[in-house]
Amino acid sequence: MYIRGTLLCGIFLFLQSVVIAQQKPEKPTSTVESNTAVQGPVFDVGAGITPPKPISVTDPRLPKGKHTIQGTCVLSLIVDEDGRTRDVRVIRSLDKRLDQSAIDAVYQWKFEPAMKDGKSVAVRTSVEVTFVVHK
Repeated sequence: MYIRGTLLCGIFLFLQSVVIAQQKPEKPTSTVESNTAVQGPVFDVGAGITPPKPISVTDPRLPKGKHTIQGTCVLSLIVDEDGRTRDVRVIRSLDKRLDQSAIDAVYQWKFEPAMKDGKSVAVRTSVEVTFVVHK
């Protein structure tokens, strides 16, 4: 997908590894404070928890100006019980403007929620947003 004719943005979903989930099987990784929309525990994928699946992905809007920076920013996020994105944070920064564009886009994504014992649950996962400049 070309964005403004000069930048290709590849978006890849990388879910937490089973190794992390096996360190704390069947236990939530955290309980989210009430100021976010997630109520209750947040799990890691694995140990009986199926990963969320993206069903609607929005491309990042690029800041105005010439773009010569390329690379990948990594974001951590929670996919809640309804498949909405919550609590997005930068794990590995690329550029403040591109990071913010990636964050804004990821907040618009929709997911099929993660499942545990046949019920939807909130999970923490990460995504990579890659920006490549084409000449």
